Amino acid sequence: MNITLGVAVSSPQQANSKTLEEFNDEKARQRLPTIIFLCILIAFGIIGNMVVLVVYTLRYRSSTFRTYILTLAVVDLLSCLIAMPVELVDNLYPLMFFIEGFCKGGRFLGHVFKIGSAFIILVMAVGRFRKICRPFSKPISVKKAQILCAIAIFVAILFAWPNAIIQGMRHHYLKGGVVGYDCSVDDRVKKTIYPFVYTIVLTVVYTFVFISLLVLYTIVILKLSQHSKVEDKKHRISPRITKIMIAITVAFILSYIPDCILDANSTFNKGNTLPSTPVVLGTLPLLARAYFVNNVINPVIYFVGESKFRRIIKLSMLWLFHYLFHRNKNAVGSQHFKMSDTFRKEDELVTARQTTSSTRTQRPGSQYQQFTA
Repeated sequence: MNITLGVAVSSPQQANSKTLEEFNDEKARQRLPTIIFLCILIAFGIIGNMVVLVVYTLRYRSSTFRTYILTLAVVDLLSCLIAMPVELVDNLYPLMFFIEGFCKGGRFLGHVFKIGSAFIILVMAVGRFRKICRPFSKPISVKKAQILCAIAIFVAILFAWPNAIIQGMRHHYLKGGVVGYDCSVDDRVKKTIYPFVYTIVLTVVYTFVFISLLVLYTIVILKLSQHSKVEDKKHRISPRITKIMIAITVAFILSYIPDCILDANSTFNKGNTLPSTPVVLGTLPLLARAYFVNNVINPVIYFVGESKFRRIIKLSMLWLFHYLFHRNKNAVGSQHFKMSDTFRKEDELVTARQTTSSTRTQRPGSQYQQFTA
């Protein structure tokens, strides 16, 4: 890998011109809203998705719904650990991004996670459609759900690999003979047809996913409006799970739309046609990365829409607070307040609710809430 550093040799007439570092700092200050935005998303995304992985792995029974949630959480966590930091570096050093391999690899993996999320959410929608609109068809097993999620990631890799070729070093020729380097469309392919074709392909893919999701969930909502509670119980349909999946889908579409619009504008108009005002220069980089909200928002959706998840988080925080602030004050009494006791209380609440809300016989010793998807 050849790494070329842009160093300007100033003549006496250029003694008062800016250095590359000064040009970079000036542009980085314009992108300060994006830098703050990415830092917040990285922090909340890592914590939130790790909590989802722990809670759904340890506290939920195996189901297709759990499979989809865990797969999304893994993809979202990797995006927070890999894709977002690459974009953060790109905004901190918009004219001093010298490491080409870091640029290509980061952008490739970022597209894998971005496209993979879209396909996994589509797989979830198809599963929900079959569950509600085709209740007598063979249900999707957990094993099949895992295979479908793996296929979704594999297809995402197939669509993302051209990005590793298209992305690379882009030169910026600045005043005073200063040359900057940006992680963007590689200069070697910038004037070819490949970036245009690739953008068209991705636009078609996202449009297909958006339309499919809208059609599938429109049919699902119409079908649910015709269902009675007796039918829902008979076919083991959970409207709550459907609402969570719809919320995930809405968040996905809303977060991806700005980037899709900007890509379409840049592609079909052969560059940015918006005025280079401070507001535009500070806002566009943020809007182009708004899709990262999709990798952070899901834990919030589970907390708001899933009572068991919310209860576990609250009890865990209560246990943590007690452990941190009361372990030395009342050592004897605190021994009776353990993590297992906290979750045992949570399980007892779930069991009590199931007993009072259902006339069906419960299996002795059942501690967990049953979820079907």
